[in-house]
Amino acid sequence: AKPFTHITRQVRAMNAARIDPRAWVAWAAAMSLPAMLGRNPYPIVAVLVVAIAVRSATMTRENDWGRLLKLAAVFASIGVVFNVITYHGGDRVIATIPEWIPVFGGPVTLNALVFGLLSGLALITLVMIWSTIAAQIDWSDVIRLTPQGLGGLAVSSSIAITLVPKTIESFSEIREVQAIRGFPMKGPRDLVPLVAPLLTVGLERSITLSEALESRGFGGPDEATNERSRGLALVAVALTAGVVAAFLVVTGRGLIGIGTLLIAIVATIVAARLSSRSTSWRPTRYRPVRLSRADIMVIAASIVSAVSMLVVNRVDRSALFYEPYPTIAWPTVNIPVMIAIALLLAPLVVSPGADHRRNEA
Repeated sequence: AKPFTHITRQVRAMNAARIDPRAWVAWAAAMSLPAMLGRNPYPIVAVLVVAIAVRSATMTRENDWGRLLKLAAVFASIGVVFNVITYHGGDRVIATIPEWIPVFGGPVTLNALVFGLLSGLALITLVMIWSTIAAQIDWSDVIRLTPQGLGGLAVSSSIAITLVPKTIESFSEIREVQAIRGFPMKGPRDLVPLVAPLLTVGLERSITLSEALESRGFGGPDEATNERSRGLALVAVALTAGVVAAFLVVTGRGLIGIGTLLIAIVATIVAARLSSRSTSWRPTRYRPVRLSRADIMVIAASIVSAVSMLVVNRVDRSALFYEPYPTIAWPTVNIPVMIAIALLLAPLVVSPGADHRRNEA
């Protein structure tokens, strides 16, 4: 009995040392604000540094999300080149493309180069943040935390998100096998012996997954009720309000965006309750999922940081916003925004297992 008790304590300590997915999502949402609200390089670089620090300290094993970060860097570089050769506005001309070249003809400006670099930096920062979250979150926990009426949506979302690392992993394995057979990838023409097996593996995985879900009754017909119809309508309202809220926040109307986001959250909660009443399915849990003191601290720090950045940006738009057109100038540094971003180091400061160790003692 003693070895079993010791193993049980170790498992519980490991579970206690993990930050709750809700805390991670709150942290990522706050981290994404500087890159979404503007192009001021100082807060974006500060957020990127925080993301790298958290990723380095919390990543326990290698995963395939790092390849997605490399792919984002490639697309960011392409975006920089495309912006430089297609947009010719600005006051700092560094070269000129002949006018007879369609679309690309005209002056090449430093303004376009700076804006392209900042946009690429914002893209890499967002991928860094959310790939870190995807690597940290246990998707089975996310499904358990999802409201009962939205279980199908949670399962579908988890499958869609895990499709990216699985595809990257399959691509790496196929490339290694083809290299052993004498087909090293040196250029675009060498993709042919890689794409066909990758498509085959993807189809086989999809068929296997669909059979597994069907054997468990996923997606089966439910009894048509008025509550279910209202729930589906509210889901559509919630998704629409969420998209509108994101658009309002990105375009600088943060307060209205937050109000719209609250409407989306309320609609989601009501839809989940109505959907749960219309189905007899009940999820099973091996243990109750509760927020620890560390999770509450991370969530509180994320909320305070996000609200502070929105308020400061409302008072001084240059805190997060930067535009190198029509004239280029040095961006401003806003100290309150930097302090708010520093609060997002909370995952490094908290000790999730402290409460459990104190109880065990």
